[in-house]
Amino acid sequence: MKRGPRIAIAVAAAGAAAIAAQWHFAISREAPPAAGETAMASRTQPAPLPAQQPAAPAAALAPVAAGEGDGLRRVPLPPVDARSPAWISMAQARQSGDERAPPLERSAPAEHPAASVLADHDAYAASQLAQKQRLAAAYVQAAGPELANLQADLERGREAGVPPEELARVAEKIRRIEQQRKAADALLAKGKEQ
Repeated sequence: MKRGPRIAIAVAAAGAAAIAAQWHFAISREAPPAAGETAMASRTQPAPLPAQQPAAPAAALAPVAAGEGDGLRRVPLPPVDARSPAWISMAQARQSGDERAPPLERSAPAEHPAASVLADHDAYAASQLAQKQRLAAAYVQAAGPELANLQADLERGREAGVPPEELARVAEKIRRIEQQRKAADALLAKGKEQ
């Protein structure tokens, strides 16, 4: 027998064994143990290690005084259904989506030049320049409000006494955005000349 079929048979056997094991553990988790099994399980199971001890109740972890706290906002979690394996809920989420997931933002479809433009070198170069100019115009438009926000953040940081290293990082970011905006403006001016 050649090596390829042997590998395929081995992979199929391993997959079947994994499915059978998952099914067996799912069935054994759902079925209550018999009376004789609980006594035997308690004799054969070692005592849990200190790291495996159950966690302290939530009341013991609560802040001592009413004003104290860790500053974290608590978010309620949906209850976990332990009766079915986790892969079932993952498969359902993959097929029908997860209601907790944020909505996807769809972007505009990409523009592709026509076959006649692709065949003509000058027309293709003009379409590439127009695409670069659209991108540069979008950058210039988005950079304005972002630069204003960063300048305001920098001023608030200076007033609040933020360390100079962090202020320098924000100033460098502002400098780079300004530099890129000037390059985009130059590209736009070049396109207007032609």
